[in-house]
Amino acid sequence: MFTKKSHQDVKKSTVKIQDSKKDSATRLKHLKIVLEHFDVDESKTYFEGNFSHVYFILYDNFIQAENNLRQRELPFHLVHKAGREELEGALSLLEKVLCLLPELIGRRWQLHSMTRIFSKLLHSGNSQKLRAEAIRYFLLWYQALGDNAPNEVHKMFATLVPGMPEPTILPSGSPLKPKSLDITVNPTNESGDFSMEDIMHHPNFNSAADNAKKIVVEQTPTGIMGKLANVSASIFHDTNALNPVQSVEIQPLLPPSANEKAVDNETKYFFEILLDGMATSVTKIQWRDRCHTKAMRCFAFLLEKFKIYYLPVICPQFNNKNSLYKPNLELPVQHNILEDDYVLCRVTLIKWVANYAHFMKKQGSDGGQPSSMTSTGSHLPHSNTPTPATSLHHEEETSFTVGHPSDSSRASSHDSASNTPHPSLESGVFEELSSEQVVRDVLCCSSREHVDFTIEVLRQAFLLPFSHAAAVRRVIALYKDWIQMNVAEIPPFLVENTFEQQGGGEPAAPPRRLRNDSYLGALGRDNVMVRAGLQNVLQVFMTQAANVFLASASPVAPPGALSQQQLLEEQTDTCKRVLNIYRYMVMHVAMDANTWEQLLLVLLQITSLVLTKVPPKRKQESLGGFLAPPLFQTLIVTWIKANLNVAVKSELWQNFMELLTRLTHWEDLIKEWAKTMETLTRVLARHVYSLDLSESVCGERGRGARRVAAAPAQLPRPERPHAAAAHHATRTPGKSPKSGHEPHTRKETGSTRRQLTRCRSDPHLSKHAHTHTETKEPANDKPTRRWYSLDSLRNSSQHEERDSASGSRSPSPAPSSGVESSSIKDSPLQIDLASDGGNVEWTENESSDSAGGAGRGAGVGVVMGGRARGWLPDVAAVMWRRMLAALGDPNLLRDPHAHANLYNYLIHLNCTLLKISANQTLNGNTEIHVPFNLVAGWCLEAEALPPSHRAGKLLALRLLCESTQAQGPGAPSSCNNRLHLAHLNLYQRALHHGLTGEDRSVVDVLVEHAAPRYLSLALDGYSLLLLDFVHASTVVLNSSDMGPSCPRTAAVTFLGSLLSLPDGLMDAPMLQPYPHQYNTVSCPDLKEHVLNIVVRVCRREGGAAARCAGACALTAHVCHLLAARHHCARLPAYVTCLLQMLMMKNKNIAKVVSDCVLTLADYTDRIVEQYPGLAGKIIKWICACLAQISPSSSRDSVKPLAGSLLLCLAEFAVRCGPTYLMQEKDGEQSLLLMIFKVLYAVMKGTNGSNIEGLSLPVDEDFDPNIQLDNLGPKTSPASTIDVKLWAQTICTQLVLFLGHWPLWNGWQVSSSVCEQHDSPALGGELGPAVLSAPHVQLLRLSDVTLASLIELPALDMPAATTPGLITSDRQVRVLLRDIAGKACWDASALYYDPSVAASETIEPLELPDSTECPRDNTLSSLPPPLPPDLLPDYKNCPPDKHQLDHVLAYIGHTSPEVVCGRRLDEAGASPLAPGAEDELVATLVAHRNHERHYLATRDSMHSMEEEDQSRLAGAEAPRPFGVCRSLAAQLGTLAPARRHHAQLLRRTDRLLRELRNLDAQRCRETHKVAVIYVGKGQETRNEILSNRCGSPAYEAFLAALAWEVELESHVGFTGGLRGGGGGGISAPYIATLTLEALFHVATRMPADTPDAILNKTRHLGNDEVHVVWSEHWRPYKRDTLPTQFCDVLIVLYPLPGGLLRCTVSRKPDVSVFGPLWEECIIRVSCCAALVRAAAFSGGRAVRATMPLYQHAYSERARELDALVKHHTMPTTFEHFVERVRQPVPPPAAPPDQGSGRLAAALLDHGASAWSGGAEAHGVSPRPSKRLGPFKRPAAGAGPPAPHAAPPLSGPPALLAPAGPAPRRNR
Repeated sequence: MFTKKSHQDVKKSTVKIQDSKKDSATRLKHLKIVLEHFDVDESKTYFEGNFSHVYFILYDNFIQAENNLRQRELPFHLVHKAGREELEGALSLLEKVLCLLPELIGRRWQLHSMTRIFSKLLHSGNSQKLRAEAIRYFLLWYQALGDNAPNEVHKMFATLVPGMPEPTILPSGSPLKPKSLDITVNPTNESGDFSMEDIMHHPNFNSAADNAKKIVVEQTPTGIMGKLANVSASIFHDTNALNPVQSVEIQPLLPPSANEKAVDNETKYFFEILLDGMATSVTKIQWRDRCHTKAMRCFAFLLEKFKIYYLPVICPQFNNKNSLYKPNLELPVQHNILEDDYVLCRVTLIKWVANYAHFMKKQGSDGGQPSSMTSTGSHLPHSNTPTPATSLHHEEETSFTVGHPSDSSRASSHDSASNTPHPSLESGVFEELSSEQVVRDVLCCSSREHVDFTIEVLRQAFLLPFSHAAAVRRVIALYKDWIQMNVAEIPPFLVENTFEQQGGGEPAAPPRRLRNDSYLGALGRDNVMVRAGLQNVLQVFMTQAANVFLASASPVAPPGALSQQQLLEEQTDTCKRVLNIYRYMVMHVAMDANTWEQLLLVLLQITSLVLTKVPPKRKQESLGGFLAPPLFQTLIVTWIKANLNVAVKSELWQNFMELLTRLTHWEDLIKEWAKTMETLTRVLARHVYSLDLSESVCGERGRGARRVAAAPAQLPRPERPHAAAAHHATRTPGKSPKSGHEPHTRKETGSTRRQLTRCRSDPHLSKHAHTHTETKEPANDKPTRRWYSLDSLRNSSQHEERDSASGSRSPSPAPSSGVESSSIKDSPLQIDLASDGGNVEWTENESSDSAGGAGRGAGVGVVMGGRARGWLPDVAAVMWRRMLAALGDPNLLRDPHAHANLYNYLIHLNCTLLKISANQTLNGNTEIHVPFNLVAGWCLEAEALPPSHRAGKLLALRLLCESTQAQGPGAPSSCNNRLHLAHLNLYQRALHHGLTGEDRSVVDVLVEHAAPRYLSLALDGYSLLLLDFVHASTVVLNSSDMGPSCPRTAAVTFLGSLLSLPDGLMDAPMLQPYPHQYNTVSCPDLKEHVLNIVVRVCRREGGAAARCAGACALTAHVCHLLAARHHCARLPAYVTCLLQMLMMKNKNIAKVVSDCVLTLADYTDRIVEQYPGLAGKIIKWICACLAQISPSSSRDSVKPLAGSLLLCLAEFAVRCGPTYLMQEKDGEQSLLLMIFKVLYAVMKGTNGSNIEGLSLPVDEDFDPNIQLDNLGPKTSPASTIDVKLWAQTICTQLVLFLGHWPLWNGWQVSSSVCEQHDSPALGGELGPAVLSAPHVQLLRLSDVTLASLIELPALDMPAATTPGLITSDRQVRVLLRDIAGKACWDASALYYDPSVAASETIEPLELPDSTECPRDNTLSSLPPPLPPDLLPDYKNCPPDKHQLDHVLAYIGHTSPEVVCGRRLDEAGASPLAPGAEDELVATLVAHRNHERHYLATRDSMHSMEEEDQSRLAGAEAPRPFGVCRSLAAQLGTLAPARRHHAQLLRRTDRLLRELRNLDAQRCRETHKVAVIYVGKGQETRNEILSNRCGSPAYEAFLAALAWEVELESHVGFTGGLRGGGGGGISAPYIATLTLEALFHVATRMPADTPDAILNKTRHLGNDEVHVVWSEHWRPYKRDTLPTQFCDVLIVLYPLPGGLLRCTVSRKPDVSVFGPLWEECIIRVSCCAALVRAAAFSGGRAVRATMPLYQHAYSERARELDALVKHHTMPTTFEHFVERVRQPVPPPAAPPDQGSGRLAAALLDHGASAWSGGAEAHGVSPRPSKRLGPFKRPAAGAGPPAPHAAPPLSGPPALLAPAGPAPRRNR
């Protein structure tokens, strides 16, 4: 609020302003005071009321300042400072006048005076700052004058920028625009002013007439501005000759100071000032009707004048006919770019237009671009960052907001494309309007002419020299944000025109209005008439931007310019940015048919002109070298995407094919085509075969992770065409929002997009890409079809490396609008893969037809003439085949390198097709044939290529072989041999010519890729070429070439497979191996010839793999002869050849051969039967090899061979038997002695070559060396085989089991009896009760043997075979544990009675029915004595057991000579004193009486009876370990000589644990092998695992593979299976001396429930070796049963004629093994033995890769060593003997309660007998309740009785106690 004093000052100042007597400076001061207290409206009102006084003050002060500045008397700096301040005051008032009085100025008020003032201010001699300010003031004046400006003012405007040519002012207005559409003024001469001719002939213009170019560049002190000043100085005075008044030449007002720095380019500098002033001055004028439309009118006036006077000069290539509304789509051609004088101004103009046309979304993202208001209507704070155009004068710039129309007339013109709010109406002088918004609205929203002007100016950027690439990048960024809709609001010209389309397809212009109506009505961004549509903008951009590709710099560069290389780099960068936008349009923008066609034409034009017919030698030398990869990629992918969306004309397809065919010499084209074909193949797999070949894009998946593919639905016609539209509510970043009336909306947000990544074209591009995933609810009403991901792709290492090295193209978000995105990686190209066909789209007019089901072609792709857009099966197939032939005939390529690259990719493509075929039936999709033979014609034609194309020719032959052999025998009718192999005769002709030709490289290729599978495929007439293949194999093997290209292994594989063919086939006609001849011959002795070759390979072949294959082939042939019992005279020679190979210096080969020799051990009986001396020869060779390698057996390279040889030796020795081994011929030592000597040498690690009989014959024809080691991994973990321990174990096994093999139960070599068995009181397992058992003792007999002695009652009393032999009622059990296992022996004392007749049968004594003991009445009723002549025996003995008296009486009666006068049965004299005897008799009588009393009161005194029973039993019980002690003593264990061997073991719980662990370990090698049956047509895991039986051939194979055992009763190795559980009822099992193996047969395990299948999968999946019997015609895939194991996979395919095709695959780190080889053919007769041996050898090879694996022998030996070390108890001999006599020491005796008595001691000792494992009682006041010796235990009470009664004649010391007798305390 103003104070009162302030009001008074204003009034005073107002009075003083109007006082003419005051000087002008004072009046100006008071005018400033008034303006300081007035707002804008008050100031305007005051100025309008006092305009005369105001202007007088202005003019007078200006003149005074001018005079002061020209004074020369005072010092310059004082004058300059004072005058400058006066001038600034006058200029500030001038600005106020121009801004506040526009209406007066518009009526030419003070026109002449102001003209004179501006002519002085604009003088070229003034300082640059003053001239810049003058230009801004002039623009204010000029737009205020508007249409009323005279020509001389137009002239002044035209010459504001120095360096411009003289303008031509036409009275009729603009020469550049049609007058009817021009928004300009019409200058008139109605005031009688000077005409243009008068101005041009004025005398003051003559001073510069000598300027030839009429482009004034400050060559005179005054210049153009001086001339204008002269004009204005004299134009308003009488210049006639009669008039004495003459004009004075105008001088500079303020010359530049000495320290003022001149700008480099004055024209560019002032041009920038002009453009900046035009933009910023329009909102400063305070019109009475000030509004946004008025400001737009002012700027439009300035812009029209700019077009007239400046545009033709600045942009000479500006074409006014180009229109966005009728686009000029003429394709650009190559042109040269020449820099003119105004290129810098043109760059400035382009940047100026681009900055204001850019509706930026991000604040401050591009160096001061104006911030904008969001589309939601929220107001952003004002940005104080000036635009580049206004950065020169920050003090004049006002804060702004990207504004919106503020007048109410525009509020009614809303439509769906614009919902922008009105601008903020904040208080302030210049904040009400935004100059940026005004300029933007005029340029982009006001009229079609201005929009065309904007677009045409932007076109000039694409014609600029690349030294100004920054401006080009700025325009590209602008277009990029327009196309990506990355703007705050959509420019109106991007909105589709809602008016009806004309017949030509162009949008019709709305009804034309007059100019005034246009401005006053709905002029603004929502003006409907400026709408052109996105499609027009896309077409214009893609056409105009193509100029950057076709521009070439001038050969002569101006001095100081960029070098040619720098210009090329700038051009490359610019072109990549344009390509990025092209790519974005292809991937994300919906385009109509015309736009697609224009894009295709543009890309064809660019590619054809940029890429020359001759590629540059260096890529850095030309634009094509830089852009070839992205150009080819963009062209090809755009072509595919276009065909998915619109129907491409056949002429375009023809041009496309011709272009690619013409450019095939570019290597990049081959690469990009190959990547495109790889992508299209995956598309084909997904949409035609329903297979997902895509791999994971990111590296998030680990080893075990799998990507789960979504379940796609079948693709019928869309039943609900508008269903997908509901998903448009969410806007995806980087994609344009679609308006409701857009004709072709992309339903990308309404479907799940599965995008297939494409390999990157440049390996250096960044691999960090992001994927936007869009989801959709799956359609529940459509039948789903599952997809399967082919994880088997990862099995192919080369393909994985190829994919991983090149990376993948994946979708990324739209890059920001900055100009930094020049890399191609910012706009990745992909070929979309919709997971359920959701990307298939229908146009609006067919939705109703599709919904009704009557639409024709609704489900047909546009490529096929339908209307559905996107991927469909037919579209995928057509596009795949078209792109396959896009390069034309590959044999026409002139470049051999390109030719080879193309065929190389075709081989890769065929490999992918093989994967598709292998997985084709995962969805039951077997009726669609995989097109293998499309390339067969090309391959056959390649045979006639010249030698220069030799590499490609070889690849073509390889491709021919692989594609022809793609389908195996037994394929369904849709893809069987006849339909697939239409070229079979030509194929065999090519094979015949190639195999018999002279070109070795062709022979190598055919042998490598055709020979291994040729026999197993058995194509029609295959026997014709057998001689050709044998000839070619011989040529290969006879060559000295050991390189990787020489297929020596494949040749041997073929020859070995041929040996298995039926003999009758050799009589069939065969072609003679002569080229171009077709004579047939039969060759019955072909097998003998092939056998000779194979034997020669085994003897002298230089390749390791080929030699191993030969050994395996020879082994298979020998096994077949032995299995079929065909006697062959040469068989010993074949075996000898194998034995010689054991001496190979390459130990890996020798190891494979030892596996083969081990296979022959299964046929030992037949070898011994048919070839008697051969078995001994085999053993002798094995011994010789072991003796030779014994000193070096500790090396890691020798350990596997030594272990395998030891196994061979053990198996052959135990199978031959001791009779054969102990034969001595010609005085030589026996084989058995030789075996033990060799084993001893190996155990000691000494050289055994000096052993007698080990000398072997020397064969000069055998070569133990090789030249090429190609057997796989060179490095392997250190071997864990302990060869010496193996030799020791085998030696022990031979000692134990030689001659006893096979054992009675067939497999068990280790007893399962333990210490607690047959002692029920010790529990069911080896537990703590054993430690306290007095009848068990644990000993260490030696360092490697543990013994347990257990005394038991006699368990079984079998009838003796010899009459009179009687066993004891006690027995000793001995358990021995050593490295060979655990043995159990039961021993019993044996007695003989010679008087028993030999014919008498010993009958067992029946048990009495009564439970009374014979001793019950011992003392009460004695039987009468026997007659003295009767021999007492068990039949007539009295029950009192006093047999001794009867025997003595019998002896005395029958032999009186020994009587010596007295009876032998009489009692002798008592040794006791008379009193002592009487005392003893009295005691006995008292005892008898006590017994009688007890018997009388027995029932009432049961407890006393138990006590007496225990006491009496104790008196008779023997020692519990007595028999064991006797046996140990008799065996010499107690002898002092064995003291250092035999020791006691500490009785601890740890000992028991380790014993249990030792017993749980196997003493032989164990294997578990999975056997899987695959029936016909079975491919999925559930189908295969659901089989409950197999074919008869499969069951016969299983029967020959192993023995069938019942798991419930099986005691051997079970392999994790348990009877009655998920393992099934039975399983094949086999055991030899050295191993046990159980086969997990899938058909033997239950598969009733999902849990059962899961359990089966676990058992099979955990096996290291899988054997698969597959009767399906497709190859078995390793990932059918997903597992981390399956290190070795052996697949058997039955063939006709009793043959099997066998494939062996192993993981890379597994070494080779025998006797099976990859792609071999074997006979069914010997297949079981070969497969079994290969499975076991493979298992050993797998275990060799485990660094910490412990073999069974090593583990058992380690446990034994630990037991002996930790539990041996060193003792003295006395303590040792005491513990052997009494294993458990008695506890300390308690103190006696009375005098010691002998009977009590005897009773106590008897009571201390072992109590059967019951708890030991301590001191107890009550005796234990026990069974006495006088009564047998009742049935079911106590431990079970022995099976037979103990013999009554046994010694008393061996009688067993009748029951447990715990210790009794007295």
